[in-house]
Amino acid sequence: MSLSFNIRNSNLAKVYNLKTDGGKGRFCMMAHGVAASIAGQLAGGVFYSGYLLAYGFSLTSISLLSIVPYLTTMLYLVAPSIVERFAKRKWLIAGLKIATHLLNILGITLLPILFPKDADGNIINITAMQVAFFILTFMANALTAIYNTGLSAWQANFLENDVRADYFTSSTCINALLTYIIVFALSLLTDSVKDTPNYLPVLTTMRFVALIFAAIDVILMLIPREYEYTNTVEKPNIKDVFTLPLKNKPFFLTILILALLTFSANIHAGYIDAFILNEIGIEFSLINGINALYFLFFILFGSMWKRFIAKLTWFRALGTTCIMEAFTYLLYSFIAPGRVVLYVIVRLSQHLLGVVRGTIQQAAPYINLPETDKTNYLAFNTIVINGTAFLSRAIGVAIYENVPSFSFIGINGNVPLLILLCSLFEFIVAIPCFTLYRKITPKDLLDEFDTRRAMKKAKKAEKNINSI
Repeated sequence: MSLSFNIRNSNLAKVYNLKTDGGKGRFCMMAHGVAASIAGQLAGGVFYSGYLLAYGFSLTSISLLSIVPYLTTMLYLVAPSIVERFAKRKWLIAGLKIATHLLNILGITLLPILFPKDADGNIINITAMQVAFFILTFMANALTAIYNTGLSAWQANFLENDVRADYFTSSTCINALLTYIIVFALSLLTDSVKDTPNYLPVLTTMRFVALIFAAIDVILMLIPREYEYTNTVEKPNIKDVFTLPLKNKPFFLTILILALLTFSANIHAGYIDAFILNEIGIEFSLINGINALYFLFFILFGSMWKRFIAKLTWFRALGTTCIMEAFTYLLYSFIAPGRVVLYVIVRLSQHLLGVVRGTIQQAAPYINLPETDKTNYLAFNTIVINGTAFLSRAIGVAIYENVPSFSFIGINGNVPLLILLCSLFEFIVAIPCFTLYRKITPKDLLDEFDTRRAMKKAKKAEKNINSI
């Protein structure tokens, strides 16, 4: 049997079938997601932390800057009222996304030029520049808040139940492969010029490269068909963002679980990249080299985790994963200078679990999403998730700044303390996943799960009888 035959008849051929509107839409979603991810990694993530450290930002300043995007959360309240006034929204979304990229990438790249420098090339008024960074970041994310729910509602039409898991698993794998091959190669370049005068120019050039990928992101995003939007309310109203989801118990409870998961993931997130770079001394190439291996975990374990989800159902699988992941964060909290092997073991373990966690987390908002009023439901999801992330990061900053230097049984420092708290919260997330799963799992999946479990019990009982 030929390879081409296997590909044509595989699940991926169905997911990305360019002869159908759904397949073409998913392919473009995946492709523009890759472009956006590359742009995001080159202009954000660990490279952005290095960029900010090079301009004199402290760990706390970097953490506070990471909170700024969540300050725009309440703008998601008005987003449906704005985008739903347009029967066709793709060009509005594209325009706002272009403006976001220009502010977030080009604006922040050019901003330091405006501030006077001393004889050594250092910014004289670093506080004023930090404030300007905060303002530009806020403006970019304010525009994101307007277009994001409109984009999600448009693309939700391509995420049917029978392809959702395959799409999120495959697209994340492809995204990780292409993104981190590029990022790893640039990490080697960055490490080679670290502690030299070329360090900051290299990081700055990478941001201009990010702008090219940002343009590709917008172009690919515009290709898929835009379907007609259906609503149960005649006129867009801010209160619908809350009233509609609150009336839909399965959707509401799903978002609450995602909020707990978000709180757990963000308690240490504002500090971790800069901490690993600056305090632990891990190089860009090792950080991104490990990240570059992520796609291999999808290839090697994607099918296994897909069966795992099918066997346990979405939320029982998430709860089980959170318990396992909690132990990786517990181990991670012992990170210290010189413990590179510990860092590698933890990150690879999190890659293994990240395949199933990432798939579930991306798919979860769509599991109980109604066919109507999608913009309002997805806006509610974004408000709750971003609000929770803001609260979590703010608490993280408060703990880091106000708790005396933490030291307990080999866990030394306030960032490791935050990682330890993340481990605790992962255990907590698992509780509603198991206690509420019957209320939030779609009926067809729940019936299938109950049937399998009944058959298993029947076989076990028959085996016991026969053994007697």
